[in-house]
Amino acid sequence: MNIELIRERLHTGNYLVKSHAVQHALKEGFERKHILEAVFNGRVIEEYPGDRRVLICGSMIRANSFQLFLHVVCDYADPVYIEIITAYIPDGSQWENPPFRRRKR
Repeated sequence: MNIELIRERLHTGNYLVKSHAVQHALKEGFERKHILEAVFNGRVIEEYPGDRRVLICGSMIRANSFQLFLHVVCDYADPVYIEIITAYIPDGSQWENPPFRRRKR
């Protein structure tokens, strides 16, 4: 899936934010606007074609002007809507800095 098509669907409001993404947002202190911000300025870092999903890494700015990276998993199986499956602040122990690649074990 081309990231521009994902962005286009988000821009036109053709997206759904799933409960798992909302739970992470509440727990980790970010909002829907931060999820969209990360997708609009991010890049695809992993693709899961069998699941018709991508992992996007982008940045967000919190109210205190502090920039953080955010990972967003988008499902593009539906021909009309993008589903935002989850979004989370990547764990530094699992991701390199910046968090575009998983750490080798």
